[in-house]
Amino acid sequence: MSQPIILAAVDLDHRASTVITHANRLAALCQGHLMVVHIVDYDSVYEDDHGFPQPPGKIREDMIRHARMSLFGMIHHLNLSTNLIEIQVKTGPVVDTLIDLAATIHPRYVLIGASRFGILGSTTGLVTAFNAGSNGQLLVVPNTNTALSNWDITSRIRQWIGQNVVAPIK
Repeated sequence: MSQPIILAAVDLDHRASTVITHANRLAALCQGHLMVVHIVDYDSVYEDDHGFPQPPGKIREDMIRHARMSLFGMIHHLNLSTNLIEIQVKTGPVVDTLIDLAATIHPRYVLIGASRFGILGSTTGLVTAFNAGSNGQLLVVPNTNTALSNWDITSRIRQWIGQNVVAPIK
């Protein structure tokens, strides 16, 4: 019997380390293989906020390289063995790419972080699509880092609106 695959699908934010840590523990408990994946969802034709417009292929390559190095750095920072963890960076729409990857590798578990944007997040519809076409189990890892979770967009807006506004000096 082959090792079960544990797939940790992460974004490159503060929640990623929590998801990777949980997935690593689960892989150790299952004596499985851990695969960490990030999906670059980028469709722009040209990037025009630079001095010189850049073709989308170049930007996508840079994003993939950055994501791969960021994931490697996170895993190294968490003191996890990079020899036992496979890192993949895919491109395409997040939900479709995750479903296709799960259909290809047949993971026992897929772990994702709780969306900070709720129903507006990039993983909206993943639970329904995953349950319809996979034999594995999708697990949503809650954000347990309260120091960082207090800085979600809603909290930032509330703080910004609630700040004392100082009248300009005349």
